[in-house]
Amino acid sequence: MVRSAAVLALAFALGAGGCLRARGTPEEPVVVGFELEGVRAVDADALKSKLATQASGRFAWDEAWRLDPDALAVDRRRVEAYYRERGYYAARVEDVRLVPAGAGRVKVVMRVVEGSPIRVAKLIVNGLEQAPEARARLGKLPLREGEVFAEGRYDATRAAIAGALSATGYATAEVSQRAVVVPEAATAEVIYDVAAGPRWKFGPIFIAGTAALPRDRIREQVLGALKPGDWFDDVRLAQAQARVFDLGVFGGVRVTRGQPDRARGTIPVVVAVREAPFRTLRFGPGLGITAIRWDAHALLGWQHRNFQGDLRRLGTEARLGYAWLPSPLNATKEGTVGLVATEFSQPGAFTRWVDASARLEIEKGIEQAYDFYSERLRLGLPLRIRSRWTLVPSYNLEVYELSNYGVQFDPGAPTGGPALENCRGSVCLLTYLEQRVAWDGRDNPVNTRRGLYVGFAVQEGIDVGSYGYRYLRFVPELRVFWPFGWAVVAFRTRIGALVPIGETGDPPIVARFNAGGPLSMRGYYTRRLSKMVRQGNEWVPVGGNGLVDGTVELRFPIAGELGGALFLDAGNVADASSVPSAWQAALDPTLLQWAAGLGLRYRTPFGPVRLDLGVRLPDRLSTASEAFPAVPYTRWPDGALHREPIAAVHISLGEAF
Repeated sequence: MVRSAAVLALAFALGAGGCLRARGTPEEPVVVGFELEGVRAVDADALKSKLATQASGRFAWDEAWRLDPDALAVDRRRVEAYYRERGYYAARVEDVRLVPAGAGRVKVVMRVVEGSPIRVAKLIVNGLEQAPEARARLGKLPLREGEVFAEGRYDATRAAIAGALSATGYATAEVSQRAVVVPEAATAEVIYDVAAGPRWKFGPIFIAGTAALPRDRIREQVLGALKPGDWFDDVRLAQAQARVFDLGVFGGVRVTRGQPDRARGTIPVVVAVREAPFRTLRFGPGLGITAIRWDAHALLGWQHRNFQGDLRRLGTEARLGYAWLPSPLNATKEGTVGLVATEFSQPGAFTRWVDASARLEIEKGIEQAYDFYSERLRLGLPLRIRSRWTLVPSYNLEVYELSNYGVQFDPGAPTGGPALENCRGSVCLLTYLEQRVAWDGRDNPVNTRRGLYVGFAVQEGIDVGSYGYRYLRFVPELRVFWPFGWAVVAFRTRIGALVPIGETGDPPIVARFNAGGPLSMRGYYTRRLSKMVRQGNEWVPVGGNGLVDGTVELRFPIAGELGGALFLDAGNVADASSVPSAWQAALDPTLLQWAAGLGLRYRTPFGPVRLDLGVRLPDRLSTASEAFPAVPYTRWPDGALHREPIAAVHISLGEAF
């Protein structure tokens, strides 16, 4: 048995090191390496990705690429064509060598002589003076005199001119291009000819394909992006299409231009829609597993997207399950959990810009610090501003009846029993106005590669009789995404502040901030970066007035739908207090806690399935437990600091942000 284990270990080590790569034959050797010599003006890896000849992977389970002499001969021409597209007309493949790399293996070495690039000596745009509005909108061209004559920028310049014309009413304009390249002089003369034609306005709006839905409702959404009589702009057609699709009742939407009416100088707008089924029924089981909580549940949901006509939407959802904290094997708390919710919305309730929505929830749940029954009501007026903007003012009423708390949430309270700060008995009530505004410039909200997201949420807590808590709560957030070759660099930061207004006690526990978990600082489990108190034999989080956390993450592909990530997280929280400025303690950079980690992602249509391992970093170069930061504001009865595990594993659906 020992020998078998040793053999398996040796085989794994050899495979991990690449020693078990596949071997070919002398006639068809396996390509184990591909090197490009002399490549400086272009990205060598990007060039290699365009070729048929590829190097085999370094692991035994990777695909083995065999040498194909015919494909290699074509690759020589592909390399020269690749350079030509980028302005290097004199580039050539000088030599291709096959270097033996063992029995049945070969390394391909291709030497490239790049030569001098072709540069634009003269760039002329004829006819644009006929469209002064387009010329004013155009700005700098992608291709300019003195630059390398790259075909991509050559075509992009034509597209930029055509786009400026189309955006300023010249919908039937034509743009042609030509270039005279003189390889001997390494120069090119580029000419664009513009036939602007007449300037057009939007004409009448025609709608086709709808039967059960009122056409006026569709027309209202189109009018939010364009109006008959405005100067024609192709971009507005796309905006109108997005607005109609956002109604959520169509399987397909196309907004296109109709046949121009030369007599009136207008172009009609044609809206073609395909209605989708209005009713949806969902049912299925679910399982959630973290280091501090397991839960199993069943979900039943129903939605009608044209309830009583006029695009009213009515939906109900029921979820019933059982939860164990921290796990079924050593549960300290367990019990049934459930949620029943109903939601109603009316598009264009007041104007085509203002919708109305209402949501009512009843929930039974268990948390580390308490069990609860809750009733929550939200009345909202979502505003339709622009396709990328979200603005939702709302009124919210939340009632929590707490039980099984068995702990003093306010350590300074009398010792006669548990104290729930600013709650009447075991009932905590929050009633507040909220405004959420966000601008979403991401290219894809599920699998983002580029873009910017900015959000800001504000709550104003108010009293209802002798219940409630007066406070101001705000959470600004910034997310930035930038492609970095085949990878993506992602960054997020947010701040949370809860500011009591004229209150004498700490905020209710249900209103406080916590950090940690798969969507926050991943060096801690969910809500474990928080002030804690002792409950029996467990430490439970009770939250505080302030929060700061941030993440920088490198996301990269591995193979197929599998990807990976490297991340660095930071976070800090403030203590709970009635002092308005107490939240600012979270901003102290010297108190930030850091965690580094890595993760795996598997892409699905619903977002990536994510596995992350976060390891907290010590304050100094030491592996002793005392070198790792303790949980803020949390001590044992003898005054010793409490520390959480230095590593945390998270499994979830969707990216952290």
